[in-house]
Amino acid sequence: MRTEQNPIGGPAGRHVLPPPAGWAGHRPGAWIVLGLGYLAALALGAGGASAWALLSGQPMTGLAFALGAVYLAHIVGLGVWGLWGPPRPSRTGALTSTDNGPSGVSFPYSAWAYYWLTAILVMTTLGVGVITAFAAATATAKGLPVVAILVVLTLGPLWLLVTMLRLAPGRITLSPTGVYHRSLTFTHFVPWYAIVEISAVWAGFPRIVAKALPSEDTRLIRYGGRFGTPEFLPFLVVRARWLSADPVVAYHALSFYHAHPDQRSELATPAALERISNGRTVNQDH
Repeated sequence: MRTEQNPIGGPAGRHVLPPPAGWAGHRPGAWIVLGLGYLAALALGAGGASAWALLSGQPMTGLAFALGAVYLAHIVGLGVWGLWGPPRPSRTGALTSTDNGPSGVSFPYSAWAYYWLTAILVMTTLGVGVITAFAAATATAKGLPVVAILVVLTLGPLWLLVTMLRLAPGRITLSPTGVYHRSLTFTHFVPWYAIVEISAVWAGFPRIVAKALPSEDTRLIRYGGRFGTPEFLPFLVVRARWLSADPVVAYHALSFYHAHPDQRSELATPAALERISNGRTVNQDH
């Protein structure tokens, strides 16, 4: 049986869902592509310099260049994966329970997102930490402010790493009562009645946006205070390519249950998984 491809996402099996108009025809900006190309060239150059230094009998210099090449390669890898990435499967997630909430259909974040981010943050923390330790060991009284700044720069990526792993795995969950988003540094729940529109937005990359009004049932937990929490609140926004499943499937599922409140009760049952996996979230009556 022929398998077709969604332009954003992956193979959709028998049930090909139309991509949202907000994503159609968009490509990553030229400056982003050029920036990634420049970093890739730097990574290759650092790798070549590492090989030359090792062959020249300079192991410490070679190691420094090698670490730099690996670091730059991971930044490029995250950018390439986030902007283009591999095809996402069309299958949905499983029925899971939200934090202190009802069960629902979940679309989890991709494990690749956590790999790239974790590797970059670990290398950043170790690198800045080594520089900080060296500066502290050799600093004079006049150099203490510089050491303090380096300590802050070390704690920043470390905090983000701990917070991200604490909340992992991220996901968006559609429950009978509302939509729950477990992100990298915060959790956000918006009841269905507060959501006024579901849209697909291109902001350098595809996003799924649930436009919402403030409500007494909306719950937001910021694990780092205001730092790290986007300014789009009270809207619920998901980076589409961070999902492990085809984001086109997730978008249509969210749109369907927003438009059909009488069907939301099935979100806590296998019937929702069947509906979504069979592509019955587009142009369906009831």
